[in-house]
Amino acid sequence: MKRITALIALLFLLVFSVSCGKKASSRDMLRFMYWGDVQEIEIITNLVQQFEKDTKIKVSAERAPSGPPYMEKVLTQFAGGNPPDVLFVEVNNFKAFAEKDVLEDLTPYLEKESAFKKKDFYPQIIDRFTIRNSLYVLPRDIAPICVVYYNKKLFDEAGVKYPTDDWTWADLVKKGQKLVKKDAKGIYTQFGFVDDWPIWESFVYSNGGSLVDNVKNPKKCTLNKKEAIEAIQFRADLIHKYKITPSPSQMTAMGGMGTSDMFVSGKVAMFYSGIWKTPLFRQIKDFQWDVVMFPKGPKGKRAFSTGGSGYAIVKTSKKKDAAWKLITYLAGKQGQIELAKTGLAQPAMISIAESKNFIDDRPPKHKDIVLKGVKYVVFAPLMSEWEEINVSSIAPAFDKIWSGKEKAGKILKEIVPEINENFFSK
Repeated sequence: MKRITALIALLFLLVFSVSCGKKASSRDMLRFMYWGDVQEIEIITNLVQQFEKDTKIKVSAERAPSGPPYMEKVLTQFAGGNPPDVLFVEVNNFKAFAEKDVLEDLTPYLEKESAFKKKDFYPQIIDRFTIRNSLYVLPRDIAPICVVYYNKKLFDEAGVKYPTDDWTWADLVKKGQKLVKKDAKGIYTQFGFVDDWPIWESFVYSNGGSLVDNVKNPKKCTLNKKEAIEAIQFRADLIHKYKITPSPSQMTAMGGMGTSDMFVSGKVAMFYSGIWKTPLFRQIKDFQWDVVMFPKGPKGKRAFSTGGSGYAIVKTSKKKDAAWKLITYLAGKQGQIELAKTGLAQPAMISIAESKNFIDDRPPKHKDIVLKGVKYVVFAPLMSEWEEINVSSIAPAFDKIWSGKEKAGKILKEIVPEINENFFSK
């Protein structure tokens, strides 16, 4: 009986010690929240595992869906008093975190860093993540949305010359019209041009227009200006006047096929997006393809929207030194090299973006357009409400333009005063 009692006591002690050990290790673990597709998950997982081996610092890498679900999950953890130590931050959700004053100023850390300096990064992405001379996010990548992928086989079959970087909107229309095909019943079987989603902002920028009066300190929406109206209408004209881009109803008739799927399957000659489509398109076996820079506007202006991302330390973290080690591992030279090798994203460090790790011998041949494109990027308005404005006001109104039910001038003159009243008059 005494032996049984002793064994029970010993078992209890073992369970208790294991339990305490788990709690201790959980307490000591660095928490990191991020999102990403399959390739990004693999890259981040490998980097985190190597980081743990090199530093002996344990990391809990927690993935969440991108977009609003990511923000909801993170902000819920902040509200519950249990935020992560490190956050993945994108150029368009940055202001929401900055406004809540939840991010650590990284400037003092970067000044002490010996492996790299602020000047090593593209100044545009550094500026985006800087407020009042304080840098809050260590940039990982920048993403000029300047890439028009084109199917060489379709161009050759139609006897159309490949586009070049000095082409214009007019050239886009001329080439696109020659690349459209219909069947015997008059149904379109091939289109000239599509974009990844309605990327209307780049048309506005390259026509000399703007979304707001000041990107970093917006006071009013300016989409009701002549340049913006012309640009929005031109994108609609690609659908209904020039008929080189499928309408929403035509996309539905194609069984919900995405625009990138259209390019892969040879149903469209030109596809507009960012360089992140490269890994997907490298799997194409049926035709050769390349890239060209987004066309200039009617007055020769070049500009386009952009993305970008990086890593931040949460201000309330009690493991800031360890957190800095992690973000410099992820967004430092090795992390950016690993990302560059996939072709998925353009590194935020200039030297790595210009190296063979990114500008390699694999398609696309003219990938260097994204290096040249950085100087033409325009970020979305630095305001946490811009996503809400897009979703609640702009997108549903623009759907009427894309469907051909309304003209751009009428819609923009209606919604811009409402946007300014609801979001800018406070």
